[in-house]
Amino acid sequence: MGPVDRLLGAASMYRVTTVALLAVHAWAAGLGALGVLDVDPVALVATVAVCLGAVLLTSLLGHALGGVRPHVESSVLTALLLGLLLWPDASPAGLASAGLAGAAAGLTKVLVRYGGRHVANPAAAGALVLGLASAALGGPGPVWWAATPLMAPVVVPAGLAVVRRCRAEAVALAAVGTYVVLVVPRLVASGVAPGDALATVLLSHPVVLAACFMVVEPLTQAPRRHQRVAVAVRVGAAAGVPFAAGPLSTSPELAIVLGNVVTAVVTRPRAVRLEVVRHGAPAPGTHEVVLRPARPLPWRPGQWVELDVGQLRPDGRGRRRTLSIVPAGDGLLAVAFALPARPSAFKAALAAAPVGATVRATAVGGDFLLPRDRRVPLLLVAGGVGITPFVAHLDDAGDRDVVLVVVAGRGVLPPYATRIAATGARVLVVSPVPVVGLPDGWRWYAGSRLTAAALAAATSDLPRRHAYVSGAPDLVHRARRLLAAAGVRRVRTDAFTGYDRRPAHALRRSRTRHAGRVPRRPARALRGAVARWRVDGPPATAVTDAR
Repeated sequence: MGPVDRLLGAASMYRVTTVALLAVHAWAAGLGALGVLDVDPVALVATVAVCLGAVLLTSLLGHALGGVRPHVESSVLTALLLGLLLWPDASPAGLASAGLAGAAAGLTKVLVRYGGRHVANPAAAGALVLGLASAALGGPGPVWWAATPLMAPVVVPAGLAVVRRCRAEAVALAAVGTYVVLVVPRLVASGVAPGDALATVLLSHPVVLAACFMVVEPLTQAPRRHQRVAVAVRVGAAAGVPFAAGPLSTSPELAIVLGNVVTAVVTRPRAVRLEVVRHGAPAPGTHEVVLRPARPLPWRPGQWVELDVGQLRPDGRGRRRTLSIVPAGDGLLAVAFALPARPSAFKAALAAAPVGATVRATAVGGDFLLPRDRRVPLLLVAGGVGITPFVAHLDDAGDRDVVLVVVAGRGVLPPYATRIAATGARVLVVSPVPVVGLPDGWRWYAGSRLTAAALAAATSDLPRRHAYVSGAPDLVHRARRLLAAAGVRRVRTDAFTGYDRRPAHALRRSRTRHAGRVPRRPARALRGAVARWRVDGPPATAVTDAR
């Protein structure tokens, strides 16, 4: 894993986006103060402040009326985004427009919901409402003023950081690429040189800003990768094809909201209540929660479930998390996660949930699926709790030719070792010291990390196998490089971004410390432009900040 991924992985998706947007605003304010950019820094601060106040007020209203708990950092992100879409104006009319956009964005979070999730990107919805009001009543509308070459030196790298943290490169590229393909030829046909046309679209049109900060928003994404890419193509097309129908006309905010609606219609997310049946510890430092769905929850081996623990005091990592599904028999399912000494609020709440308590499943998805052709030989590589998706894979493997390589802690059996042994899969455990209680038929390989020699010891026919890798980003990055060098052509990964590198304590100690309460995390200082926040992170295939 490179230094950029390490840096981004040390912060939650919310924090990375917050810092990225603050950097964009700081750059704009600096250029405005120097007279280089026609933006009043005071008006910019006032516009964002009014947007934030309106979003928070409407979010609190939703909490009072419908029990939808406000997420302050999410409201900050919405206000910062709106600040880049509305012209900074400290006049009464300008601030009133900002208040209207912020209120519309906040109400969107509260009222426009389906399956326990908000349907539309709040900032896009707020800008769209403001645009409709402007067309009907007059007054300022959204202008996407940050889409200018002067802002590009910060907008582009900040946007790319957000896209990388969300692991949504394909989604952003699909939206931008579709827009470029539709708009550049029109500019060339009007007499603009091809290079100038491309530069104009990328630097002066809002497509990069919209794609990197709004199209990739996890909470409005479809659960499968091909669905997300297909919706992004539609968003790019809707933004790139000119049309007008009454008060509606081509705009980035309309394209984004239309894409959100298509996602909701196609995926039809429905929240399912899950009852906590029991807790367990499949390995030291790993916690398991077994859940009973109120109705059948369709899923495929290797997919994740997004859980919402409800009335939780958010700690910046959110109250939702996606976790790999482990079948538990009799219609039950289980999730397992590492429980460090200082877990996130989500993990602490879920680990302390009493039997009979309920959580909600708000989405099921993921593309970490085995090939349909059962004759394809497989190599599974796991590190730590990254073994969880492979438990479902092995339960369903049947007569597949499967080899599992597990990079374990110092002499510690991996989670679900007994269950995996019952499947008859060939297993090689990589550990610096011999593993006590290794199941019959399993082999031990001495090593502190995955190596080419360890892979060669696992099987002699690496190039003909399809490989699947799950675990911390360092393991995934190393495994991909080693497998490519060994001639493996098909590698699918399930990396945990934002992986918590703190040592895990025993489950008993963690549960005693956190039972009955959710710990408050102290604020930590910003150093430079990077918020050094630590996170229990998600897999790359997840659509929210997870695991």
